[in-house]
Amino acid sequence: MNTYPRFLTAIASIFLSLIAIEVKSVYAGTFTFTKIAEADNKNFFDVGGGPINDNSTVAFGAITPSGAGIFTGNGGAISPVVGPDPRYAINGVAINNSGTVAFANIASEPQEGLFISNGETVITVATPSDGLFTTNLSANAFNNNNTLVFTLFNGFDSPVIVTGSGGSLTTVVDTSGQFRFFDQPPAINDNNVVAFTASLKDGGQGVFTIQNGLITTIADDTSLFSGGFFETSINNRNDVIFEGRLDNGEDGIFIGNGEKITTVANTSSSFSSFSRPQINDNNQVAFNATLENGAANAFADGIFTGSDPIADKVIGIGDSLLDGTVTNLFFNGGLNNLGQISFFATITDSNNISRNVVFRADPVSTSVPESTSILGLLALGTLGTGLALKSNLKQQITTK
Repeated sequence: MNTYPRFLTAIASIFLSLIAIEVKSVYAGTFTFTKIAEADNKNFFDVGGGPINDNSTVAFGAITPSGAGIFTGNGGAISPVVGPDPRYAINGVAINNSGTVAFANIASEPQEGLFISNGETVITVATPSDGLFTTNLSANAFNNNNTLVFTLFNGFDSPVIVTGSGGSLTTVVDTSGQFRFFDQPPAINDNNVVAFTASLKDGGQGVFTIQNGLITTIADDTSLFSGGFFETSINNRNDVIFEGRLDNGEDGIFIGNGEKITTVANTSSSFSSFSRPQINDNNQVAFNATLENGAANAFADGIFTGSDPIADKVIGIGDSLLDGTVTNLFFNGGLNNLGQISFFATITDSNNISRNVVFRADPVSTSVPESTSILGLLALGTLGTGLALKSNLKQQITTK
């Protein structure tokens, strides 16, 4: 696989004038790739990509001979956190820096709902009796205070965003005011600031944050954007990354803080779509993207950290990894403050035998000391198995 050094760039939009927001260049040099878990059809029936914490630990869902469960690993032995249990159907995992995981179970047994576990006890946060209508969970919904944010539907026309950690739920924002509907799963940071997308009663759409009842508009469709807001993430600087559609019809990934907006990438050139944008406390970003004339039947053509599909590529379809070729991959929000990225990939060997693997990408050079201003204007559910993995699961990817 060819990888290229990252260079800082300043991109000026010809057709749009937005205020500049500083975004640090993410990586320079190559990555090493550490195998976290692999589906080998013996101890591992399937694995799915998951989030990563600042201790380099990856959490992932897995299907084992004993059923579904949640596991953690960092390239050595794998530890079970939840299950395995044949009754579980895991639909989303998050992990914080203490190693505590939050997860969604969509099966009626042992209980449908949202839960938190430290590996010893499982705490119930919400169940359908609380008004939980859609049982899923994003990697951005759980913070280092063990607080989980999600949406309840007290009737389809009365959604409410709440937080909980076991015990009583706290209302964050509801539809008694300007909001009509909350369109996407919310995100939360360690300041307990919640980022969310919403449809408005006046017909508009937007991306917002709220803290202690104070609402900040990050972006809306009154100027520049026509809507199409999806998949927010928020860092501890209260910078929000989101997907949106511009008035000119281009889709993109943007960062805003209520005063400034910048473009990370858009569909004006090689990219055709984006998903799962993530931002860390250093304003480093990562996301899935598909390319014009890209691979068919793949979740994404690659994982990227910026607007250049070559220089900013972490890994992509057709790249060599381990002893095979990447034929499918998916990044599910796994970016930590070290710049490490966790992801799922399907590796196909020369005999056309494929296996699913969870990886961690480690930047050889974590960050570039300078920064640049950019003007202008990016699901697999966690399934798999886990067991003890042994030695030397790291492969160096070098520049050719």
